[in-house]
Amino acid sequence: MVKLLSYFNKEDILEFQGYDDTKVNRALIDHCLKDQDQEIKEKAFSLLGVKKNGKNLDLTKGFALTHIRLDAVDDIKISIGVFGENVKFPKKRQILALFCIIIPENKCQTYLSLMAHLTRLLSSKGAAQVFRPGNKKGIIEYIRDFEDY
Repeated sequence: MVKLLSYFNKEDILEFQGYDDTKVNRALIDHCLKDQDQEIKEKAFSLLGVKKNGKNLDLTKGFALTHIRLDAVDDIKISIGVFGENVKFPKKRQILALFCIIIPENKCQTYLSLMAHLTRLLSSKGAAQVFRPGNKKGIIEYIRDFEDY
């Protein structure tokens, strides 16, 4: 089974006070691609920008996903943005966390397994209470407990 914590740790959780689509997505991409040069980061950001209906997929319950395929990475890269109280997603829903996932072409099957696992995690009882600014350690513990269950 795919383990979410194989792909990120608490340093990959970024905190935001408000929601600005461009700034948030750029920060998450830059973090995922911190070992890549600026040209690769710009390519990733431009790929994200051409998605239909905006850049992010609303998963409801306060969670959203932004994702692209990029051959410049060797493995799946994940960063998570968490938001303070009353931060609204573009469709006027409150957003708690935005997951940014960058997938190499050869990891599509792994990505599908990861998404199934992530969906179960985010729909589990208590997830909305855990994904909050200032709670990086709690988020990691929640995911670890979920994966160990």
